[in-house]
Amino acid sequence: MKRVALLAIVLALAAVGCGADDGGSGSATPTDEWAEGYCAAIVDWADELRLATDELRDFRSLSQQSFAQAGDDIRAATDSFTGELRALGAPDTEFGEAARQAVETFATAAKADLADIERAVANVSGLAGISKAVSSITAALTSMNRSFTTMVNSLRKLDPEEELQSALEDAESCDDLGG
Repeated sequence: MKRVALLAIVLALAAVGCGADDGGSGSATPTDEWAEGYCAAIVDWADELRLATDELRDFRSLSQQSFAQAGDDIRAATDSFTGELRALGAPDTEFGEAARQAVETFATAAKADLADIERAVANVSGLAGISKAVSSITAALTSMNRSFTTMVNSLRKLDPEEELQSALEDAESCDDLGG
């Protein structure tokens, strides 16, 4: 049941992403390239999170080790995702730097949420503690979802000409988002 909630959060994160933006190095990235990289990063992240949580699906075979591995995989996937977004730099639009900052704010918040996930995993002692840890992890992923949604909404507000939105709609990798 909690596995379903976790997967729902992952899918919500991916679906929300179709209108978002930016990354993090100092130079501007052509908007079409930025959109491809942005959507590809979201697709990869969602896929990696689904894989990371697959082991949690069957509570009968759940072990402390598999739970810890899922936590490590969530961390690795999110670290990779935020790194990819930052590496995209600012999209080459009038508000590209503000978009880059919105991504940076999300990445910082995601890091704090990952720390909560790592604490929850580290504090598990035996199978009895897994239920409490799943609740903590779900709360951290929900917080990450809110931060992601805030980033997406900020990016939409920064794009009154819908230049980014148009690039995202045209990007082939965004087709894989299904949203």
